[in-house]
Amino acid sequence: MRSQPFITFCTSRRAPLCCVLAATSAFAAAPASAEPHRPADDAVVLATTAPGAAAPDVARLAIRDGRANADRRRYGQAQAALGAWWSMEDAPAEVRVLRAVIRQALHDFHSAEADLGAILAMDPMNGQARLTRAFVRQSIGEFGAAEDDCRQLPRSVGLTARAICLLRVEALTGSAAPALERLTQVTALDGEDAPQVRRWARAVAAEMDAMLGRSDDANRRFIEAVAEGADIPMLVAYADHLLDAGRPADVLPLLADRSEADVVLLRLAIAAKSVGDSRATHWTALLAERFAAARASGVQLHLRDEARFELEVRGDAVRGDAVSALPLARENWKNQKEPADARLVLQAAQSARDPAAAADVLGFLAATGLSQPRFGLGTASPDLLFCAG
Repeated sequence: MRSQPFITFCTSRRAPLCCVLAATSAFAAAPASAEPHRPADDAVVLATTAPGAAAPDVARLAIRDGRANADRRRYGQAQAALGAWWSMEDAPAEVRVLRAVIRQALHDFHSAEADLGAILAMDPMNGQARLTRAFVRQSIGEFGAAEDDCRQLPRSVGLTARAICLLRVEALTGSAAPALERLTQVTALDGEDAPQVRRWARAVAAEMDAMLGRSDDANRRFIEAVAEGADIPMLVAYADHLLDAGRPADVLPLLADRSEADVVLLRLAIAAKSVGDSRATHWTALLAERFAAARASGVQLHLRDEARFELEVRGDAVRGDAVSALPLARENWKNQKEPADARLVLQAAQSARDPAAAADVLGFLAATGLSQPRFGLGTASPDLLFCAG
């Protein structure tokens, strides 16, 4: 689920790859003097571009906005911008990285991994492809392969980004305490990392604090990261921390009026239900309608969110059909194996009093060392991209 990032443009080929973006960071879509325009009608044409060189830039902008605002429609627009390249096996490397990022966002992880593998077979020192693949592999639970990618990252990626990549794998596989200590040291020493990379590092450090049960430290790091600039994934990650810390009342002002994205409405509905806020009824009905529409259209992108909705809002772990928390969580687990996904299956199985339903997850945790007090901040899936060149 989850960064998890998007692209700005370098003005010099000598500039470091400072355009790294993570799910925990966002860039302004335009100069500070300009205000973004969001038409009310999805059918409004914002721009018409000639095919060719402009298309990747259009796709980058759509990807960045999709991540920053948790708007899945923008990924579809990014896919459309790539046009005929979408199905080309020999598409340019720049296009294949963008295609991989879109596929990752659409939960087509294996196709994303294949695209990135093809790039790296031709150019093993392609930092953007290597880093992106490392986090795709983390998303699907291939931690050994992800660690290999992290160790092979070129220096051009930057010291902090390289450290985040490797140390998050170590933290997820049972070494959160030393990983956090080393990440803190690296971020203190690296004076060249960009602001968005520092925010990403704070969010990953907060995730590690939470793994270690250090709720107050995690809260402090989230506050610092949010103060430096927060997109929707960052705010959602902080909201999840607040919910886990037993502070649902603080979620409501944090997310109020920030977005109509499903991930935001879900946290609002959970928090409102917990504190008896009357708005819970509206948010619950709206989410139920959206999930039903997604199912009717065959979209499978909402499984984690829908399972959590059924479990924490509706309270249905299992009803004997496919649209209740446990079967949804188990179906999601087939494709995505981040901490949040493991946690969801375990909680749903416990609620359904069906320990056998969690057997494969427990086996995965035992095999990987992925065991910690809590699961599921989802702050570090970066969909990482760099400046071309």
